[in-house]
Amino acid sequence: MAGNTQRFIVPAQLAEQIPHHDMSRASEELGPAYFYMSNSLVPEADIYASGRHVKQVPVDFKPHIEPHKHQVSKVYIILGDLTVELILDGEKHEFSGPAGIFIPAGMMHTIRPLRGSGYITTVMRSGKYE
Repeated sequence: MAGNTQRFIVPAQLAEQIPHHDMSRASEELGPAYFYMSNSLVPEADIYASGRHVKQVPVDFKPHIEPHKHQVSKVYIILGDLTVELILDGEKHEFSGPAGIFIPAGMMHTIRPLRGSGYITTVMRSGKYE
C-alpha cells in the first residue's frame, strides 16, 4: 500500500560525477559508486549518503580524490578487509576497516584505498564543496 511516504524510498543511483573526484577512473579500477540518498533523489533530504564496494584495490592505485573541504561535517565508514590512506589537514593516516572517521566542517581531507577489499561509505549533511 503506497501512501505519501513512498517517495522517501528510492533505488540507489550510479554516482557518475562528484566534485574533486575522478569518478570514471575510480569506477573502472575499483568498481562503481552509488548515491543512496541526496536531495536529487528525495528533494526533502538534508543528508547525503554514498558508497562503493571495492572488490580489490589495484596495485599502486593512484589518488582519485583531490584534497577538499565541506561546509558541513562528514563521516566515512570503512568495512571489510580494506586498508585506506586518509589525509586530514595535512596529517597522513593509514588504517584498516572496520573503522569510522569523523571529519569536522571546514577540514581539508582526502582518502584513497591502498589494498584489500571492502566498502567505503560516506554520510554527511547536504552542503557545498570548496
